[in-house]
Amino acid sequence: MDVERFWFRAAVAGEEVELCSGAEAWQVPADMPSADVLGLYRAEIVAADAIITAMPTDAMPTDAMPNWWPDFFTDFPPRPLRRTILHVIAETAAHAGHLDAARELIAGTQWVVLTD
Repeated sequence: MDVERFWFRAAVAGEEVELCSGAEAWQVPADMPSADVLGLYRAEIVAADAIITAMPTDAMPTDAMPNWWPDFFTDFPPRPLRRTILHVIAETAAHAGHLDAARELIAGTQWVVLTD
């Protein structure tokens, strides 16, 4: 959910958001119920959808770049909303692929097997 929070609420809309850093950004507290995790993710999706709906896809975040832009993105140029949407789709797909690879290793089975 940090991906959607960062790219849509912060980078596109210019909202100052709280982000986790390091491993904390990718770990769920052991005592957090899965329903809460999914609820937080769904809330970020609703916020992202509202931003996407309100802006033209060629909109540039010229005034939206926050003063607290992460230091690891100092040379990252502003981009139109369309490119941000594509970036988030690609990043989400990559992480879903990583998760599926981990599932295959744990289960010892493959779901999709392509052959010649």
